[in-house]
Amino acid sequence: MWKAEVRQSWRMIGLEEFCAQIGVAFSFAFEGALENCNSQLDPYLHYRWVVLENSRIPFGVLHLVPPLASPNPMLWEEWFVDEGRLHHHVLRNHPHDRATDIWSGELSDTDHPREVLGLQWHHFNDEDPRPVKYR
Repeated sequence: MWKAEVRQSWRMIGLEEFCAQIGVAFSFAFEGALENCNSQLDPYLHYRWVVLENSRIPFGVLHLVPPLASPNPMLWEEWFVDEGRLHHHVLRNHPHDRATDIWSGELSDTDHPREVLGLQWHHFNDEDPRPVKYR
């Protein structure tokens, strides 16, 4: 049942069309990953899927946004194309072994979801375009 709700949220934001614009195989990265996920509950329960316009990125950025910011360990993911290269950033609000960079969003930032601003995010560019918790 939860998978149908996820698919509906994807339809509402035009995820399949967005994936076509940025060169991601929707059937593999999203639909296939979702179908193969064995979890009884959505691992992203209370997260929100959104494509936001971005002042630097022509097609915008797909965000998988965690619930309200918290000091508890959180995951945030984003997908976009910059300079002809696909980026799937996996960001965590705590240090981790795969982190290659740190990003902090100012509260006045309008290119990122409000839920992630004001925190320090440790991230890396994942070569695998599938959402982390659906693998």
